[in-house]
Formats: sequence, structure tokens, C-alpha cells
Amino acid sequence: MPTYDVAVLGGGPGGYVAALRAAKRGAKTCCIEAGLIGGVCLNVGCIPTKAMLHASEIYHHIGRAAEYGFAAPKPAVDGPAYMKRVAGVTAGLRKGVEMLLKGRKIDVIRGRGRLTARDTLVVETNAGPQEVKAKAIILATGSHPARPPFFPWDSGRVWTTDQATTASELPASIVVVGGGVIGCEFATLYAELGIKTTVVEMLDRLVANLDDDASKAIVKSLDRRGVTIRTGKRIVGMKATDGGVAAELDGGETLQAGHALVAVGRPPNTEDIGLEAVGVRLEGKVIKVDDRCRTSIDGIYAIGDVAETRQYAHLASRMGVVAADNATGHRASDPRTVVPVGVYTHPEVASVGLSEAEAAKTGKKVRVARFSYMASGMARAYGDTEGQVKLIAEEGLGEILGAVVIGQHATDVIQGIALAMRNELTVEEVAATVHSHPTFVEGVMEAAEAWLGFGIHAAGS
Repeated sequence: MPTYDVAVLGGGPGGYVAALRAAKRGAKTCCIEAGLIGGVCLNVGCIPTKAMLHASEIYHHIGRAAEYGFAAPKPAVDGPAYMKRVAGVTAGLRKGVEMLLKGRKIDVIRGRGRLTARDTLVVETNAGPQEVKAKAIILATGSHPARPPFFPWDSGRVWTTDQATTASELPASIVVVGGGVIGCEFATLYAELGIKTTVVEMLDRLVANLDDDASKAIVKSLDRRGVTIRTGKRIVGMKATDGGVAAELDGGETLQAGHALVAVGRPPNTEDIGLEAVGVRLEGKVIKVDDRCRTSIDGIYAIGDVAETRQYAHLASRMGVVAADNATGHRASDPRTVVPVGVYTHPEVASVGLSEAEAAKTGKKVRVARFSYMASGMARAYGDTEGQVKLIAEEGLGEILGAVVIGQHATDVIQGIALAMRNELTVEEVAATVHSHPTFVEGVMEAAEAWLGFGIHAAGS
């Protein structure tokens, strides 16, 4: 029976990072994975969707060629070639991760594992059950797409993101079920490619968990791209037709499309991994962990979607580092209070900390300042002036409570604000930091100066 210092159950962005970190700390490490190394993010999530979105944005910009001084006919979309490139991007990155694991001498055990004791896992491999013992175990089993039972899954016309990112062809038309981050990203790319797209969301607005300005920007963007939006509506029935699917909404409307993409959440993979066998405690639907990623059982850690309701690959990776450090005797912690969020619609939307509505409920005296992309030299140069930097801060000390960035490279720009919040910098300290020009990032400085009442380029400040 192989014995390890650290055994990681799951090879996604949390699991493989934890394994690499543990090995770097000198631990004999294994990584147990039944599917593809890289997990959801690399294979059917973050990476393929961003490859799809970047390509659709290029196609969308080609349609604006005249604005940039080019006279060129708009090319046709080659669906198989488009999806082939996506597959190539993911395959290349997956191979890179596999090489990293091999280079750090991490044993990759192929199979589905479950806990049988505090220090023991049984892995169902092709060669039969294999028992693995480890001083520390890190659970990183991730999540899976929800599949509402009344949808005609057997028809092949109903997809989750797993199928949408790995299909060999693009849909002719599509109904996106769910107006959260994932649903809005897919609606963006399909609409930019000229595919008739409808989004159905049961709540009264899209991306309802984000700041209201973020939601409005995404709705505006989708509307400009010709997406039909149905908010406050539920799908009460769906059937396969000769040409695709027919989705019935409450209220009687029926939507026809070639395919349906279901993006209504991702339950954590907590079943059948032996949690009950060793007494690992759940909190709601996820494993309860502290700021050191420790579960209720000594020596067992949990990270990522299986231990967090915020399902972000970057959060899983950070938790993987924290868990691996603790598992190898190096104390580490992270309160997970500063976690940036990115939505890769066009324009991009990013946020960190509290929304304006959440900040207003803290009881603190809050002031909000904005800097419009219309006043950004770089945004003007790009020809994409839709967006803003929005700072939300406490009026007395200038503590940054949250921020929203909408526009080109918003998901990169937000990181500077996250760094400031993590290190408790004030708005004044951010404003006093020299920012390169011309950049999108200098919008943060401009918003900070506007908040202080000394805005240079911010109108009305």
C-alpha cells in the first residue's frame, strides 16, 4: 500500500495547485483524479469559455472594421474550426499541468477516490481498488452542473457547459437557461457570432448577485448584441422537437431553439467521497472549513467548490496553497474576504468587496466615486469607451469597501483594487500611487482622486 505525506483528491485548479505546493514543500504527494487533469476550469470551464469569448470578440470587432480605418468584408463563422481551436487551447494547457506534476514527482492516480478513514482513501482504478494512506488529505472534488430532471437530456439538444465547451459545432440558435455569470458569458459569445440567443432568468435581473451597475451594463451589452432577455420567468416545461427544443415559460410563452444551454448552478461534489465514514462536517451543502482550510477532522482539509459557495478557480487555487502549507507543517491562513470576481462579457465586468447596496447596510458613512471610460485615453484609443471604475469607500478613514470596474480589461484592472484592500490601503494612498499612462488601470487612480474631491479628468469632481 503506497503511503504519502499528502494525498490530494481532485486534480482541478485547487487540487493540482495543492499537490504542486505540497511537493514544493518537500512532501511525498499524490493527486487522485478520475477525469482530466485541470478539472472543470481548464477543460470545460474558465479556459475554453475565455477562448470562445476572445474569438467571438475578434469577430465582433471585424464587423466594426470601418471604424478603425479598414475596408474588409466580414468573414463567415466556421463552427468546427472555431471549436477545434478551443480544444487545442485546453489540450495544450492540460499537457503543461501534467508535465508540472511529473516534474515535481507527484504520483497521479487515475480513478475515483473516497475516504475510508482519517488517513486512508480507496481509489477505484481500472485495475481494481487501490488503498492509499497519507498523513494529510486535501479534498478538492469540485462541483458539477445542475441538470433539472424535466429537461429532455436524452435528445442531445440540451447542453450543460460541459457539452457547450466541447461540442464539435456551434448551435444554430440557443436558449440559455440561467442569467448568472456563466449564462451571460455564453449569451455574449453566441450573439457575437450571429447566433439567435435568448436568456431566461427566474430572478428579476441578470447576475443578481453583483452590483446593480454591473447588472445594468451586462443587460445593455446583451441587448445591443440582439439577445432576447426574459427575466422574472421560469421554464416550466421543455420538449425536444424535430429541429431542436421548445421551452415553455410560466405565463404561456414558448421559445423555439436549436439547443438549450442549462446554466442554473453547480452543486458541490460531496456525495460518495466518504465524508460520513470519517465524520467530516458539512455547512449547508459544502464542507465546513476554517481560514486554514481545515475540516472538522484533524489532518483532513477541503478547498474550492466543495468547501466554498463562491465557485471561482482563483479562490480554489489560493485555498490549495493554504491547505498544502498547513498539511506540510507550514502555518498559513486566509480569511477569504478579498476575492475579486470577473465576468467576461463584452464589456468585461469585475468587482471586489461589497456592492454599493451591501456597503450601505454596514452602518458606515459611505461615499461612491466614479471615473468614466469615456474620459480614458486608452479606452478612446481602443474605440471601446463603454464602462467605468466605481469606488465604494468609508468616508472617515477612506477605507475601500468595494469596487466595480466595467469595460475593456476590467478583470485585470480590478486586481490593483483587490491588492489595495488586502493590504488595507486607503483611497488617498491609492490616489497618491503613480499609475502608468495611457492604461486602463489609471482609471483607478482617477476614481480615487474623484472620491477625494480632486479629480483631474473625472467630470463633475
